[in-house]
Amino acid sequence: MHVTLCDFIVPWDTLSTTQKKSLNHRYQMGCECKITRCPMIPCYISSLDECLWMDWVTEKSISGHQAKFFACIKRNDGSCAWYRGAAPPKQEFLDIEDP
Repeated sequence: MHVTLCDFIVPWDTLSTTQKKSLNHRYQMGCECKITRCPMIPCYISSLDECLWMDWVTEKSISGHQAKFFACIKRNDGSCAWYRGAAPPKQEFLDIEDP
């Protein structure tokens, strides 16, 4: 068996409250999004359906602030963005259009 950074295998008790709620509700909103890992600065996304994952660069950890408290979700304009919060995203967030 080969496990990479893309696989998320941790005990349920070690997850943050946001992660637990996101597993049950939020992450499905990002199924069409791609999370792009940033191994070093500068790093970029190549399309609007990507979210740039920065934990390794900013915290030298695969389970940093972004992984614990954010979910990459698809917005109404087709772009993907990081969303923080346990409550469902408000319509205003989903309706935002990137320039």
